[in-house]
Amino acid sequence: MPWKLVRRLARVTMLALSLVAVALPAVAQAGGAPSFASIAAGVNTGGAAMLTAVSCPSAGQCAAGGFYTDASHFHEAFIVSESLGQWGKVQEVATLYNAGGNATVSAISCPAINSCVAAGFFTDATKHHQAFVVEETNGIWGSTQEVAGTLNVGGDAVATAVSCAAAGSCVVGGRYADGAGARRAFIVEETGGHWNGAVEVARGLNLGGNAVVTSVSCAAVGSCVVAGQFAPRVRASEAFVVEETNGLWAKPFEVAGSLNTGLDASITAVACPSAANCVVGGSYVGTTPGSRPFVVVETSGNWGAPITLGQTLHAAGAIVTALSCADVGDCAAGGEYTTTSGVTLGFVANDTAGTWGNGQPIAQSTRSPSGTYEAVTQASVQTISCSAAGQCEAGGQIRLASNNDQAFVAVEQQGRWGVAQPVAQIQNVGRDAIVLALSCADPADCVAAGRYTNRAKHYQAFVATGFDFLAPQLVVAALRGSVPPTGTVTLVLSGGGFSSRPSVRSGEAGASVTVVSVTPTRLVISLRVTKNLPGRHVLTIVEAGQAPVRITYVQR
Repeated sequence: MPWKLVRRLARVTMLALSLVAVALPAVAQAGGAPSFASIAAGVNTGGAAMLTAVSCPSAGQCAAGGFYTDASHFHEAFIVSESLGQWGKVQEVATLYNAGGNATVSAISCPAINSCVAAGFFTDATKHHQAFVVEETNGIWGSTQEVAGTLNVGGDAVATAVSCAAAGSCVVGGRYADGAGARRAFIVEETGGHWNGAVEVARGLNLGGNAVVTSVSCAAVGSCVVAGQFAPRVRASEAFVVEETNGLWAKPFEVAGSLNTGLDASITAVACPSAANCVVGGSYVGTTPGSRPFVVVETSGNWGAPITLGQTLHAAGAIVTALSCADVGDCAAGGEYTTTSGVTLGFVANDTAGTWGNGQPIAQSTRSPSGTYEAVTQASVQTISCSAAGQCEAGGQIRLASNNDQAFVAVEQQGRWGVAQPVAQIQNVGRDAIVLALSCADPADCVAAGRYTNRAKHYQAFVATGFDFLAPQLVVAALRGSVPPTGTVTLVLSGGGFSSRPSVRSGEAGASVTVVSVTPTRLVISLRVTKNLPGRHVLTIVEAGQAPVRITYVQR
């Protein structure tokens, strides 16, 4: 697949549900790989299926959605539910409406067990796209409901995002086309189990006629944030936010406008850990070529100035593609950046106690069960889910040196990101897999969803869980500092894979080591020597689960 942002896929359908296939329970792979289940393989006779959304309100209780292709090469939307750790029957949705043969579930939100809302689009007999929702109540999925139909005179509506604060209280967002063919952003809200009429948002801003809601987050009933992009004029794009407080929607407002001098800004993600405390993330184009990733933070109802991320990556361009918050002031953003040589790589940036870091590369390598590391040549982060402070998982796609594209998940443990763990590697014979959605009910139970390619070069949908933290490879590239005959000296070790608590020791009598500071790529130690032993000496760095690394210093 092309190595640029795989934006949330929307190719969907809409209607009453019918049971069509049985998915096998997840089976653990050999060698410590995650548990894995192929989804919709029995009905995917057209050879193109994927899961684009997943939501897990509790461990072992999830719902996922996407599309498969039938024998007529129609894209059919479907959902599949997990109960007590077992994935059930695929349920097709919007079947009767999808006369045009192009439908998908693009978003799912489950505020409680057996209570979910899925949203997407289908194509009617006139080849017009129509937006839909379908709801699960007490474990039973209901009938498909079209939304924004009266607004969608131009026949191009899709539901791209949904968030539910509680059962019967949700907000769906997307876009439609008016009679002149202009694209307009819309939201439709469910209150007390009843879906209200769709309403346009950002109308006064969208003078260029190209707007869409890309993300929604509801922290509580009547407290939501909707974000997206609009066109102030033709061939221009700006980012917007509109907020609901106590059930009342405020006016939409532009964000990052002062930075977006290149007139190409968008918001791709929003996360609200509590009412009036939210983060939005996206990208803009400034005075220099290439996009720049940013976040804007709301604290106690007040929106701050945009914060540019990834400045230390020296990137030719970068975007935020995913965002998740475990709590106020504890979030993670992920995305991709392009190096000056044109290579696409993944990055993450963490918000720790309310302070955002610049960002760091992620998924630079993988590690086999035997402990062997393999370099990653390209990477893209598509999704992030954080279940506790310093405990997140990121997923997307990596390319190995063998020109092999694999789905991956990387685990953050106590604020430290591990290396990429390939997902569906055994099944991905066609060498093209990706994780498109992640949902973590708790740090020990995260579900990844996406697609892989089988031997026949057909895309197949999958879910997987059981990902481990895999420590980055410990590498010492350089040592700076001069060791005197006796006394104390500061030594700086640069490299990679340092944890927050490395063990460093000296084998020489009369020498002791104290760790001064540590980052993933830099270790500063204090070495005290009490005996004059001119010549070469060895320091040993020990990290859990890895072979010790020995470095040499010279005492004058």
